[in-house]
Amino acid sequence: MNLRRKSSSGLSRRLFVIINNIILVGLALTMLVPLVNVLAVSFTTDLESFENTIKLYPRDPSTVGYQTLFERVAIWRPFINNTLVTIAGTLLHVFFASMAGYVLTKQKFLGKAVLVLLVTLPMMIPFQMIIIPVFVMMRRLSLIDTLYALIVIDMVATFSILLMKNYFEGIPTSLAESAVMDGAREFTIFSKIYFPLAVPGIVTITIFQFVSRWNQFLPAVLFINSPKRYTLQIALRSLVVSQEVTSTTQQVANNARMAGIVISIIPLIAVYVFAQKYFIKGIMIGAVKE
Repeated sequence: MNLRRKSSSGLSRRLFVIINNIILVGLALTMLVPLVNVLAVSFTTDLESFENTIKLYPRDPSTVGYQTLFERVAIWRPFINNTLVTIAGTLLHVFFASMAGYVLTKQKFLGKAVLVLLVTLPMMIPFQMIIIPVFVMMRRLSLIDTLYALIVIDMVATFSILLMKNYFEGIPTSLAESAVMDGAREFTIFSKIYFPLAVPGIVTITIFQFVSRWNQFLPAVLFINSPKRYTLQIALRSLVVSQEVTSTTQQVANNARMAGIVISIIPLIAVYVFAQKYFIKGIMIGAVKE
C-alpha cells in the first residue's frame, strides 16, 4: 500500500514538473521570440526588412540598418544624451538614497517621525498626479529644455531609501561605535564603514535606477523640446512611429528601426549580466530580516 502511495506521489510530482516546465518555456518564448525577431530584422537588407513576417535569422545578413541609424538618423546624439542623464542621475540617486537610508537607521533624533512620513508619502502619490506642479517647478528653476531636468527628477525614491535602510540595519552597530570612540564623524562612518559594506544593496538600487532612467520617457517628453537634447527613448519613438525622419524626406527602413531598439537594449543587458550576483544578494538581504 505504501509503495502504491509513493509511486502515485512520485508520478504526480513528475507530472507537475513537466507541466510547470512547459508553461515556463511557453512564457519564455513569448519574450524571446520578439527579441530574436528584432535582432534578426536589424541585420536584414532594406527590402527584406519590409517583409511582414516573423524572422528568426536574416536571409541575407547586412549592416545597412546600423549604417542608416548612425549616418542618416544620427542616433549617436540621443545615445550620448541618454548616457549622460542615466549615469549622472543614477550616481546622485544612489548617493542620496544611501545617505537617507543611513539616517533612518539611527534610533532617535529630532524630527525622525516627520522625516519617515515625508519619505513614505511619495509612494502613495503617482507621478501622473503631480505632473503639472513638477512642470511649473522646473520652469521656475529654468530647467525646461535642459538635461538637468531629467537628472534632477526622481533623484530620490522611497523604495531605494527603505531598501538601503534595511540593508544598513544588518551591519553590526559595534563597527560604528568603535569608529565613534576613535573620533570619527557621522559622514566618515557612513562613507568608510557603512557604504563599502553595503555593496549588494547599492548595486540593487543602481540597477533599478539605471534601467528606470535609461527607459525614461514621460519626463523627457514633458521637459525636452529641442531635437539636439532628445534622449534615446524619444528618438526611438520618433524613429519607430513616424514613417519619416525629421531631418530628411527619405523613408527609414524597418532594419534601422530595429537596430535602434537593439542598441537601446544592449546597455541594460550588459549592466545586469555583470551585476547579477550582487543584484540577487541585495534583493534577498534587503527584503528579508532575521
